[in-house]
Amino acid sequence: MRPSASSSAGEHSRYPEPFCSYLDPAFRYVVSQGPDRVRSRQDALSAGLNCVSLAHLIIRDLFGYVLPATYQCTELSTDQQHFMSIPSARLMRPGVLVWLGVADPAASIQDFVPRFQNGRLANFNEYPINHVAIYTGVYDRGDYLLIHANQVDHTNTVWPLRAFQDHHRYGKVYAIMRLRPQYARQNDSGR
Repeated sequence: MRPSASSSAGEHSRYPEPFCSYLDPAFRYVVSQGPDRVRSRQDALSAGLNCVSLAHLIIRDLFGYVLPATYQCTELSTDQQHFMSIPSARLMRPGVLVWLGVADPAASIQDFVPRFQNGRLANFNEYPINHVAIYTGVYDRGDYLLIHANQVDHTNTVWPLRAFQDHHRYGKVYAIMRLRPQYARQNDSGR
């Protein structure tokens, strides 16, 4: 079952800022537009973005913290300096990153050997984790609603967490991570 992308303004208003501002069909999913190329909302609107770029932008807008532009999927999904692991979805708060990938990878995360070409990961398709979604803070019909830039909808959309398992590429949750408190702005009340 493929979740449908909602387009009505009323539907988008159920999500707090900054999430609802990224639910605009003008944002195009472009796999090559990572955080090293997309450093602002304007960059994303003009050239597209991928899921990791969206995570960078939402972390910046929500917490006031700019992650290093060099943090792509492999770096960000294993970053214990800026992020802490969350043991259960029940403990998620807005802005938590949910890392997804194939359930039956060719190599485990521990066995993955990165190969770089021109400063970019050349064998990304061999890394088990290949996607990130961000928790919106909305829990509806018994599920957590996550925003993500994705190749299924070709834009940013919200899916319930359980819908990811219906897609081979996103079938397994590998990690749930929250920005460490020392990196979030001081007036970040309650997050």
